[in-house]
Amino acid sequence: MLRYKNEVINIKKDIGILSQYFYPEHVSTATLITELAIGLKKRGLDVTVVCGYPQEFVSDNYNEIPQNEILEGVTIKRVKYTTFNNKSKIGRIFNFFSLFISMLTKFFYLRKFKRIIVYSNPPILPLITYLLKKFYGTEFIFVAFDVYPDNALKINSIKENGLIHKLMNFINRRVYSNASTIVLLGNEMKDYVLNHKIAISSKNLQVIPNWFSNEKILQSPLVVNDEFKKIQENNKFVVLYSGNMGPVQDMETILQGILSFKNHKDIFFIFSGHGSKVEYVNSFLKNNKINNARVFGFLHGQDYADALSISNVCLVSLEKGIEGLGVPSKTYGYLAAGKPVISIMDPNTDISKDLDEFKCGVNIVQGDLDGFENAINKYYLNLALMEGESSNARKLYETKYIRDLNIDKYYKLIKL
Repeated sequence: MLRYKNEVINIKKDIGILSQYFYPEHVSTATLITELAIGLKKRGLDVTVVCGYPQEFVSDNYNEIPQNEILEGVTIKRVKYTTFNNKSKIGRIFNFFSLFISMLTKFFYLRKFKRIIVYSNPPILPLITYLLKKFYGTEFIFVAFDVYPDNALKINSIKENGLIHKLMNFINRRVYSNASTIVLLGNEMKDYVLNHKIAISSKNLQVIPNWFSNEKILQSPLVVNDEFKKIQENNKFVVLYSGNMGPVQDMETILQGILSFKNHKDIFFIFSGHGSKVEYVNSFLKNNKINNARVFGFLHGQDYADALSISNVCLVSLEKGIEGLGVPSKTYGYLAAGKPVISIMDPNTDISKDLDEFKCGVNIVQGDLDGFENAINKYYLNLALMEGESSNARKLYETKYIRDLNIDKYYKLIKL
């Protein structure tokens, strides 16, 4: 604040970021937002992040994480909130509202920023930026990683016209109409919010995809993890599924499709990640005595690089009807590593269209088991084709999904 001839002049900071997850958590959401914050700082902006205190996706020294610190010039202010079981609906709701209240204590601090970037997780969080806009005229950019509450209705986790449904519709009407920009991850999401009248106009809608957050780990061709070395040595062809295995992922088509390759002498399937369907995947493999598949936990760093390195093709899926409510960002890691992708989703999604345009994968619709078998065999029986499509996959990544390209798009939004 400066004083000039008895006038008080407020000098606001460039950009604030409001998010549940941030460094040092290694879940993809945290890593993406961390890289965005650092990228904007490197482009000359003053950046402050207000985020939740790390809880789940952290490595060692959990208790040593400070509530306030500086990371490569980015100011971080962490708030603590409840840590009830997220697998319980009640626990998840308590955690959401606890985080919201903790973030609300920073309300007067947040008024100091010219513009705030806020994320859709948890979905109640953007209400704070709407209130800042109303009280202080603070502009905000809303980044929709998914479309809530529609996605929750699709998987029956909330009741239609129930309290949460009505509350979220109330918040959405205000957030979508007051944000300076709504960032959506794909064109199918843009079409969805327009067709369902969540957004009243396309004027403030911008499509900016996510990116793969750790290309450095792909630079070394050496496989370090002994388990992955053994899989590579004992199998000619490896198929990888990584990331979330939850309500919106179509694991059933993948699992039923694997039955066609049960105990195949050359083909091995790797599952890695977390989510509500992990136990089901484990049980399915065990009950059907499928010995050429294994489930790992959440992989990151060198372990994830090793899993990518030994894989020949990778899988990504969405449950039927989920398209437009989110985009599976794990695809970008596959492409960055130069892996052909078998997608299981509607053919009108950006991902399936890109795979077709760049000739680096196959899309099949949910439940198409013959299509799944043919897609696996397409690459297993023609390694030369696979190598050509691997090069195309990397080309697609560099053309559309590289980190700096998309951080530049955020920077231009902020500088408008």
